[in-house]
Amino acid sequence: MTKHRFSYIERYALWKAYDGRCFYCEEPLDFQDMSIDHVVPERFVGYPDELAQFRRDYDIDENFPNFQVNDFANWVPAHPRKCNTRKGSEVFSKKMMLLILHEVQRRLPAVEKQLTLLRKERGRARIFGSLGTAIENQNFSIADVREFLSQVESEQYVDESLVLTFGVITDDLFEQDHGIPLNISYDYPHLCDWLELDLVKHLRAIVPSPFHHTQPSERSGESLSVRIVFPELNIDSLDNFDRPWWKILEALNFWELFGYTYQDAFPELPSHGIFGQLEPG
Repeated sequence: MTKHRFSYIERYALWKAYDGRCFYCEEPLDFQDMSIDHVVPERFVGYPDELAQFRRDYDIDENFPNFQVNDFANWVPAHPRKCNTRKGSEVFSKKMMLLILHEVQRRLPAVEKQLTLLRKERGRARIFGSLGTAIENQNFSIADVREFLSQVESEQYVDESLVLTFGVITDDLFEQDHGIPLNISYDYPHLCDWLELDLVKHLRAIVPSPFHHTQPSERSGESLSVRIVFPELNIDSLDNFDRPWWKILEALNFWELFGYTYQDAFPELPSHGIFGQLEPG
């Protein structure tokens, strides 16, 4: 059975519709750390007879016409280890299952609202950044970054450093021909280490100006994101960016992202090279 691969728009719409909280424990849930749980386990997709029996036993079609396992009516945001892994492929009791699915159904208008907003908003870089990727092709292109820079020219902090967030869904890397070397380990920690090092090496080769991390990378177990600030970036240098497995998830100036200036965060830095894993403030 091929598991459903969630797009960034699906992930973000769910996260927003559930107010940035885990469905199960209701505690705050960071978008980059979010996993998506199937209330009715996805394994049923590979066993149609069992699924048909489940639908009859639980009165699914009577309560939820056109219910599908891989649909927003069955997806909820969850902490990946504390809540999703603990639940696993458990099938709730009928009473609990119907109660949960009714709550998920109640959230569907909020999900649809987010999907509509995201599909309509294409011009503002903040929307792209919040979403995690460009709407159409799941890739915030260099042209989009240029558009963002032109939009902030009239804003108060026009001279603020550009911050780019690069992201990759690690589970997808070996299912498509992205050009990842065949000898790279599938082990998640080692894969993330290699991806980060390769990103830095590639940026150093194409970007002549200094840059550095703003904070440690985010590793959810399913994805990896790296946020880098470019104090003196010439955007043309990114035309040579050719790592197809990395997507630019976010483009914001430093002040817009952190609420204070780059100079306040990093008053003393060398004038060249990679500065290392520095955190602002």
